[in-house]
Amino acid sequence: MRAPASALQDPSPRQTVHTAGRAGSQNLSIRRPLTDPDPRPPASRSIAGVEDPADLETKDDGSGAGTGGENATERKALWSQLKDLIGADVMSKLSVPVFIMEPTTMLQKMSEILQYAALLDAAADEEDEDMRLAYVCALAISTYSSNERTKKPFNPLLGETWEFQLPDGAGTYVSEQVSHHPPVGAGHCKTAKWTYDLTSAAKTKFMGNWVDVWPKGRTRIALAEKGDVYNIGPPASRVNNIIVGRTWIDTFGEMQVNNLRTKQKATIRFKECSVFGTGRWEVSGELVGADGETKHVLSGKWNESVTVSKPDGSESKTIWRKEPMPEDPTKYGFTNFTFKQNSHETCPPGLLATDSRLRPDRAALERGDDALAGAKKYELEELQRAERRLRESKGDEYAPKWFKLATDADLHELEQDVGTPVWEWNGLYEESSAKRAADAVEGANPLESLVFDPWCYEETRSGKAVVGEEGDTTEA
Repeated sequence: MRAPASALQDPSPRQTVHTAGRAGSQNLSIRRPLTDPDPRPPASRSIAGVEDPADLETKDDGSGAGTGGENATERKALWSQLKDLIGADVMSKLSVPVFIMEPTTMLQKMSEILQYAALLDAAADEEDEDMRLAYVCALAISTYSSNERTKKPFNPLLGETWEFQLPDGAGTYVSEQVSHHPPVGAGHCKTAKWTYDLTSAAKTKFMGNWVDVWPKGRTRIALAEKGDVYNIGPPASRVNNIIVGRTWIDTFGEMQVNNLRTKQKATIRFKECSVFGTGRWEVSGELVGADGETKHVLSGKWNESVTVSKPDGSESKTIWRKEPMPEDPTKYGFTNFTFKQNSHETCPPGLLATDSRLRPDRAALERGDDALAGAKKYELEELQRAERRLRESKGDEYAPKWFKLATDADLHELEQDVGTPVWEWNGLYEESSAKRAADAVEGANPLESLVFDPWCYEETRSGKAVVGEEGDTTEA
């Protein structure tokens, strides 16, 4: 999703304070204006004042949940990597340890908006154009219902893919890592009723004990029969207490949803969590018709439900409700949809060998073998560095398989500042998929027979590519 222009401005400085209020004894971030200086010395205002990781004192936040299972030694090790990156964009600055990760990839995380794809079916079937906009807004909000998970997905390797077959064979979602520096993913899904296209990137800013995230890119949803085309500009998010305290995520600011055909628009406000924990998760907004008049108002919580009504409060209707969590969401807080993302049951016939499910580091972490996951992650990163050097030595230029760089992206005036080049579906997947499906063994589990292979060169596959570049600690 593309961030609205207002969300791309760096927020004002914040301080982290401990509170035992309604937020569940969390360490909360509060905004301090530049004209209100904190009288405390710098070292006590921020962990940015801690130079030696041995001086970092990690404490339980009082909630009874600790810091998520990792010990103080691991957090100190993380701080030793991060302490020199205050104020930096850390999307690809360093290779992070597996203890702060979950067994998914960013390609899978990108697709979580499709957990509630039934909302797009409802929009496609709806005759009232204002209610169609409401359903699309509910879909855009629903994707944040998985945002309470605080572990980081794996960064995909260049050329890595992820495929997901929608229920009842309605369509197949395909995503691909089209750029690695900077990290950019592209996604596409088409059904008989709608098409979903995404170019996904992000800007981040590490601020000592939290990271601010501003989504960039372009999100397009097209309804086949109605001809509506929507874009979505998402709000910013903040990952709090990544070093000290219990990690939690807040999403705040404005989301813009526009119908590019009819000029309808919606402004949805994500309320920021206060120092006492009030307001967290709350959303509200107005849906404005093509004539400039407010047709509906929207309210709810992004981790619970969305209700839409007329401006006078009449005709109230709940159009989205979060699905119940599984009995055992694991320590990662996975939804049923996330479990399906990692399952072979959602693989299309003829799964690509570049699929995220096949990553040995991800699979090891899913099994609970953190040591093996860390070793395999390092191995993949070294191979990717080696392949990058090999590509440069050959003078080759990388080209994604399923997406193309849009030379004429047909950007609407509301999409001019998307912050990254736009990638479009190249149409080559369908024929290739049909051939692979014809060769696939019916009923076989591709996760047991395929080996992860995102590589372009035989030298990388065979291990003949030179690996190991001393001092290179960036994400491969």
